[in-house]
Amino acid sequence: MGLFDKLFADKNVESALNKMKEAAQELKDAADKLQFEKPSQHTAQPRPAAQQSAPTPASVYPDGDSFYDNIPAEENQYNFNGTYIQYFEKIFREDFGAYTFTSAPGSNSFSPIYTFFRDGAKVLIVELKSESSEAQRFRRAAEAEGVPYLRFYYDHSGWWNTRKYVTERIGKVLR
Repeated sequence: MGLFDKLFADKNVESALNKMKEAAQELKDAADKLQFEKPSQHTAQPRPAAQQSAPTPASVYPDGDSFYDNIPAEENQYNFNGTYIQYFEKIFREDFGAYTFTSAPGSNSFSPIYTFFRDGAKVLIVELKSESSEAQRFRRAAEAEGVPYLRFYYDHSGWWNTRKYVTERIGKVLR
């Protein structure tokens, strides 16, 4: 009796292998898609020290958001003295103190889900997640409840989650 026969109770080894091949192809396709969708990364030319303190946007998106080639001077998740989770929770507490929020595990321990409440009513769901995640479960659940949903990617190259960016996005929904 082979290893696959022992692993699969229905003894359908060929079916199990086909399922494994399909899953591997799906992973490859998803990885290819993510690679294709990533913004091109530019090799920054060395600049004099005086110019490095004021980074310029590498690209500006239509809605006014931007990402930077170099770390911006403004407070962001990478120059914050703590984890990205602590960074976001600090902003939630300090800039949105009129709201209470709860935290729950998301798809994994690195991707928490925050639910904001005002006067006992659920008003926003925020998800911190990896750019490689294609999970949409929490977005769909919020949509089904009629609750606004935002996500912030904590590991997107060149995207610093500056305090202004985070507060403006959340503020547009809550205020």
